[in-house]
Amino acid sequence: MKKILIILVMLFWCNVGLAMSQQQAIDKHLSERKLNSLEGVWSIVETGQIVLFFKTGNTYQFYDLTYPRYDPGRFEKGSDNYYYGRGAVFYGYDWDNPIFGNQTISISGNSAYMNLVIPNQQQPIKWSMQRIWPTDLASYNAKFKTKEDKQEEEKVLSAMVNDAKKTCKVLGFEDGSEKFADCTLKLYTQKVDELVAERVAANNRMTQGQTTTTTQSSGSNVTTIYDPVRDSKALMQQGQKMLSGRCTLGVDC
Repeated sequence: MKKILIILVMLFWCNVGLAMSQQQAIDKHLSERKLNSLEGVWSIVETGQIVLFFKTGNTYQFYDLTYPRYDPGRFEKGSDNYYYGRGAVFYGYDWDNPIFGNQTISISGNSAYMNLVIPNQQQPIKWSMQRIWPTDLASYNAKFKTKEDKQEEEKVLSAMVNDAKKTCKVLGFEDGSEKFADCTLKLYTQKVDELVAERVAANNRMTQGQTTTTTQSSGSNVTTIYDPVRDSKALMQQGQKMLSGRCTLGVDC
């Protein structure tokens, strides 16, 4: 009897050790970086479970916030919205004896669909999920720029400045003159407006394709809005420094 009690106490403490709040799990596995489409907190509609998918090494797995545990399933990224791998199912909450099968996850905006095929079982197991956090993945990721993102942005900015200068020279303005400066600034401003308009349109298309009405635990709907004014202002400030020779792109701009 004592042995059984000891085992039960050990199992209880194991679960306590794994138990994390949603924010604690986010801070541990997803904080301060860009996320892939699968990563984030999801609600499994059919079971009511809340799970957090995260990347570990070259594969993905999830932490189950409802039954505090790390799921043994592992998934690989096939494309931006398609993942595949080995999924697990448990019967009778027997966490020590998972039954594995081939599982796929298809993502469409803030919705996802999982299909698990268990050997010797005729019908696949199907679940649907709704993203809880972040509800606007594109806007969330925009806060974190990788080295490649920055390099690409520098190339675009440099091309805009060079095109403006080249056009003004073709128009006959003398390089270094006040009229040349006015010309390049005007053309650069037009390019910035066009670029920001493209980004706004792309953001609107993505927002329309997402389900952004997922209710948070607080009961409120959270949607992050892209800020074109902020983006335009930042590009203008950086471009003006380059046009005036106050900085060099990729060095101190």
